[in-house]
Amino acid sequence: MAGDSLIEYWAEILARTPVSPEVMAHSKRVLDHSIEAWSRALSEVMATDDFAQLLGISIEQWLKTQTAFTGNPAPPPVPDKDLTGLAAEVRRLDDRLRQLEKRIGRETTKPAARPEAAGRRRPRRRRAA
Repeated sequence: MAGDSLIEYWAEILARTPVSPEVMAHSKRVLDHSIEAWSRALSEVMATDDFAQLLGISIEQWLKTQTAFTGNPAPPPVPDKDLTGLAAEVRRLDDRLRQLEKRIGRETTKPAARPEAAGRRRPRRRRAA
């Protein structure tokens, strides 16, 4: 395979030239920056309506191709009204979760009740055996 010769070539280069920790650190920074740049670029592209339409068309074509090969029809698309109801349910659950988080936050920030505030109790006496 062509990949094997490439790996052998890189192994030969690395064997001839020692790699210092500084070079490895620099290579890692370059790789990290390139991954971040690609991530930002793809995030911007994927957030567009054009990409969403292209993805929808691609999925429809893939389902048609799958149906042609397997003979099994693709599942029917989910109607928009179901998605709208699902979105409303998610919003309702999100609101409820926020309310619970606020209640928990209030409960944990209350100062602990002191025995003086609750009234003094007499210490218990132990029974003799």
